[in-house]
Amino acid sequence: MFQYVTVFALFLCGINSQIIRSGKCPDVPVQKIVNVNKFNGVWYEAERSPIRFEDGGSCTKHSFTPVSNLKLHVLISQLLRKSGQTRLIEGSATLINKADEAKFTVNLNIGPGSRPTPYWVLEVNFNEYLALWSCSQIDANTYAEFSIILARSRNPSQEILNKARCAYDRNNISRKEFQKVDQNNC
Repeated sequence: MFQYVTVFALFLCGINSQIIRSGKCPDVPVQKIVNVNKFNGVWYEAERSPIRFEDGGSCTKHSFTPVSNLKLHVLISQLLRKSGQTRLIEGSATLINKADEAKFTVNLNIGPGSRPTPYWVLEVNFNEYLALWSCSQIDANTYAEFSIILARSRNPSQEILNKARCAYDRNNISRKEFQKVDQNNC
């Protein structure tokens, strides 16, 4: 019975994650942010954990445009390999509070049931990479999480990827489910 309640809760919450874990969301430190304007521009997905709304796509990139000191416009574009068409997902990312912590609430237009999702910046080098992590508590003993490594270049070096991966390792966030995002023939 508990499994059915949890699955139903996932459906109602619109959780986009495919990694479900037991326990509570870990409390991890995040990057300090001085200025959201530095996120401006294009970031390419390099690696990520499974995310339902991105299944079947490649060449995924995120474009961030500052709207205010606390808010970014988000445009995610992705090539759907089977059809050859481009999928666009629009939304916003808003800093949760005015403190200098890089904790955003992200609202993406991904269909019925989509809800605000927390995105935390574990680490960022604004010229190279952005290590994002999201964790949503489903019930008292279950949480859903996903991670995304974004890079300023479509095919970042191994050195840049290793720097980003260290942000997850330092916080004991598993990378076992990470998948390389196909950025070829884009």
